[in-house]
Amino acid sequence: MAARKTRRGDPGPFDLPGRPGGADAALLLHGLTGTPFELRPVADRLARAGVRCLAPVLPGHESPGALAGSSWLDWVGGARDALAALGSTRRTLVVGSSMGALVACALAAESPGKVDGLALLAPALELQPLGKLAAWLARATPVARFLPQIPKGGGSDVGDPEARAQNPCMPTVPFRAVGELVALQQHVDALLPRVRCPSLVVAGAQDGTVTVAGARRMAGRLGGGARFVVLPRSRHLVGIDVERDRVAADVAAFFDSIPARQPRR
Repeated sequence: MAARKTRRGDPGPFDLPGRPGGADAALLLHGLTGTPFELRPVADRLARAGVRCLAPVLPGHESPGALAGSSWLDWVGGARDALAALGSTRRTLVVGSSMGALVACALAAESPGKVDGLALLAPALELQPLGKLAAWLARATPVARFLPQIPKGGGSDVGDPEARAQNPCMPTVPFRAVGELVALQQHVDALLPRVRCPSLVVAGAQDGTVTVAGARRMAGRLGGGARFVVLPRSRHLVGIDVERDRVAADVAAFFDSIPARQPRR
């Protein structure tokens, strides 16, 4: 009997309605070369609690070619537009995965009256050594002209084989996009003390893409304070990996702990 082929997940955007008449919302931002799929378990948990969950496809993430032609300013701009699309809310949480966590911090720094809390999953503040080498090659050498795309050997950085097979991420990483990610890292690193809302920072102990040390440093530099959690069995995409249920529960509990914004007098 032939083995059952795993069906790929939906890479498209989604907007899950919250409780009728509710005023709580979450914006969910995926990572570099990723899709909203990597945040769907978190969104499903929040939506069951009555929270509207909006997850856009960030600019450039339609294809590797489009991503190679985009910049970190485009990624932040697309997220900014999605945040505005949520309209008036009682509480707004921004959840970011990897690069999306950096974009979430940028939004919180520039819109302190709109973002009430951050859930930062495996934030891409510091790449692992191979990623740092790729970033240096992208920014300091002409190699990107000759090898514009870096193949992802073995797929995405997820320990759960079923989730890895389902994940509809891009099969390659544009060299230029890695350089843009480094520029975003530098921009966000300087902004962290200006992020005054409460934050939850989650790292996977087995992450092969970004460092736990970088996530810990982010948690320590955020101006509003942060709860820092390390998941012992998870790799990079903690939102869909083996401890995804715990991640979803932790994000939901964190959102519940955020007080409603006080109306202006």
